[in-house]
Amino acid sequence: MRQDFYDIVFEQSSDFVIGASYECCQFTGLDLSAIPLKQSRFIDCSFTECNLSNTSLVEAQFQGVQFNNCKLLGLHFEYANPFGFAVQFVHCFLKHASFYQMNLQNSSFLNCELEGVDFTEIKAVGTSFERSNLLGAIFEKSDLRKANLNGVQHLSIDPELNSVKEARIQIAQLPGLLAKYGLHILD
Repeated sequence: MRQDFYDIVFEQSSDFVIGASYECCQFTGLDLSAIPLKQSRFIDCSFTECNLSNTSLVEAQFQGVQFNNCKLLGLHFEYANPFGFAVQFVHCFLKHASFYQMNLQNSSFLNCELEGVDFTEIKAVGTSFERSNLLGAIFEKSDLRKANLNGVQHLSIDPELNSVKEARIQIAQLPGLLAKYGLHILD
């Protein structure tokens, strides 16, 4: 039987119960890197200054979840339950994470380190990546229409392999869309 937690602040990793349902809960300063989140359900929860690196997300459910200043290295979000998936990442480290074939339309990445993140075949219409570092991030067959790419660093997206119509970028980021052509764009 699934344990349910509602409106609780968790400040110790030992209080986390694998496979439980958490609603309107706050997780602060926890190291959950050795604790699998598999089959856990998070609804309208927040994680602040937590380490969730390399944990299992198999069938974990994230609806209306915010991550603030968290370390989420190597996570495979594509193994999470896709139903109602909606997350906001603010000032997070998601290096080498994967969102392969995920619907990220109800998600955002603000001021995040997204180095080496796999965004292959994502649906990210209107998604914000504002002021994030995309060094080595992979975008192939991704739907980035109307995405907010303002202020991103290391932008490298091939418009012939991805849908970028009406995406918001700054002039200084144009080389990241034209890199494959070997152009030298001058100020």
